[in-house]
Amino acid sequence: MKWTNQEVKILKQYSTTAKTMSDIHNDLAAFGYDRTYKAVTRKIESMRLNKPFKKMNVVNLPKILILDIETTPIAVWAWSLGKQYVGPMSIMKDKNNKSMDWYVLSWSAKWLYDDKVLSDVVTPKEARDRDDKRIIDSVWKLLDQADIVIAHNGDKFDLRKLKARFIANEMIPPMPYKTIDTLKVARKEFAFSSNKQDYITKFLGLEEKLDTEFQLWLDCMNGDEKALERMERYNKTDVIGLEEMYLKLRPYIKNHPNIAVMMDENVCSVCGGDSLVETGKFYHTGASKYQIFYCEGCMSPHIRSKSNMLQTNVNTRSSS
Repeated sequence: MKWTNQEVKILKQYSTTAKTMSDIHNDLAAFGYDRTYKAVTRKIESMRLNKPFKKMNVVNLPKILILDIETTPIAVWAWSLGKQYVGPMSIMKDKNNKSMDWYVLSWSAKWLYDDKVLSDVVTPKEARDRDDKRIIDSVWKLLDQADIVIAHNGDKFDLRKLKARFIANEMIPPMPYKTIDTLKVARKEFAFSSNKQDYITKFLGLEEKLDTEFQLWLDCMNGDEKALERMERYNKTDVIGLEEMYLKLRPYIKNHPNIAVMMDENVCSVCGGDSLVETGKFYHTGASKYQIFYCEGCMSPHIRSKSNMLQTNVNTRSSS
């Protein structure tokens, strides 16, 4: 997440006050900082915090990238319709004897909580030449900065597809990052009627995908400039919906990468906030007892404060 110098100044200015967001709004509006306040507020409200400054060190959060890509289909010859094996020899070639295999049409991404949606799409000439090298290079630079990458079916599709294009273009791997695949979360934790992003965002009342049809992909491959512009808009909308869906599903992600370790602070391991509330409940294993806390920021439960009571009792009895 990126913050401007003015936004960071606002965060620091109110980090030790008891003022509400409304109070801060009135103060900043009086000094002509209304636009900056709104930018800060959008980022803070997306964290679901009413008074965030003591609850989350937003400046030190790891870089979490929301990502989605769009690829072309493979042009193949087939003897019939229906489910069948189509081998590598079936891939068609263009008039220049170049394989008409798939390539990346566009990508879109945003840093978690940031307002700006980043994207890149092939030009009409690149589309006709099936040349994605330029946009593959630009998305590589983003992945190289990321600590965590979030994508729907990203582990199986988006990230593997990108790595295939990286190696095809003789690029080295980006720096290591952890992944969150929201499709895996949906399948494991819920019983939605469909696990497609389009269904889940509609079901939860979030940002929905734009309506498209297969003709859009054909027009893009033929270098239609307006079709490519629409593909980029479609891709951007996907990323906005994906971020909203991730934040909604986040409290249920049991294997979420540990944010606290990345920040090297005693904070919520899921969102980075430090507003953990005791629930009065405990989690028991065969040998230990743990206290359960609740994060006010992201609504995630936490098992903390290990109290090895059973082991203590065993040691006490054996020493007597």
